[in-house]
Amino acid sequence: MDIRRVQMTGGSSFIVTLPKEWAESVNLKKNDPLRLNPQQDGSIIITTADSDRASTYDTKVIVIDGLTDTDLIFRMLVGAYMSGFSLIEVASSSRLSNTVLDVIGKMTQMAIGVEIIEEYDDKIILKDLVDPSEMRMGKSIERMRVLVRNMLTDVASALRNDDASFIEDIESRDSDVDRLAWMITRQTNMFQRDIGLLKKIGIDHSEITSNYTISRIIERMGDHAVAISGNLKNILNNDAFKEMRDEASDLCEAVISLFVKSLSTVNGNDPEAASNCINECWNLSEVAKKLNRHGVGADYEAALAVNMMASSLRRICEYSTDIAEMAINVIMGKSDKKILKKVS
Repeated sequence: MDIRRVQMTGGSSFIVTLPKEWAESVNLKKNDPLRLNPQQDGSIIITTADSDRASTYDTKVIVIDGLTDTDLIFRMLVGAYMSGFSLIEVASSSRLSNTVLDVIGKMTQMAIGVEIIEEYDDKIILKDLVDPSEMRMGKSIERMRVLVRNMLTDVASALRNDDASFIEDIESRDSDVDRLAWMITRQTNMFQRDIGLLKKIGIDHSEITSNYTISRIIERMGDHAVAISGNLKNILNNDAFKEMRDEASDLCEAVISLFVKSLSTVNGNDPEAASNCINECWNLSEVAKKLNRHGVGADYEAALAVNMMASSLRRICEYSTDIAEMAINVIMGKSDKKILKKVS
């Protein structure tokens, strides 16, 4: 850490010198303009005048010689995308196999904004065509909220009506949730490296962090909704589980309500509302545990399905608690607004 003392010039202006090494690294010269960006935590960020240019990584080259694990290749592609590279080049010393081409095609279908711009026998170049400042995190999270809420609503409807048709497309909607979560992770990494982007969209690092955390939580909720739907085949169309299905449907609807309320506390200014969500979560978790009694005496697969469903519903409750707890942390971190209600 380089500590420098503030000096005064002209009797009224404060000045501080800049580190020579930094000035030379950014090619700073006499009379060049600098931008000063005050932060909510009292710090200030100094950037050069040309920092508005997107400072994303340029190109990530993935050489796949010797790689036969298609899952690994796919994960490497996704990792490069989420890291913020604007160009991803997949290269080989020989002709790219059809299997590799299929993996690349799958990745472009799942990643928002990625397209193949150049293709050769031994090389493919992918480019992200989305301006990160135009895909607002708040809107992406709202879409994730709607998708997961609808997924859970369809699970509740399948239980209530003893009808698996309600959950036929739940996995495709979960893929949409994943795509949005990938995009938010990518934006988070890009924003952390590029202060100019943060200024362009008008948010700070703390908001970026909270949005990223929420997106990861909602993504996991979607995974649990898929897990519940996968276990329904051992519970639906079985009269022995009618009472259990009704209880699970009621619980699922209560969990949906809690999830929606917990997200509403993030942008609010009411720690009491967030605390009420946390208390409600513990009550619903106890209800979820009681579902397990319906698995007693059932065959192994059915008993396991009941247990897994109860566990997933309980985990969704706990994720809602995580959101509400984060909301309280955000509220208490504010220094410019009165948040406590007057005691009468």
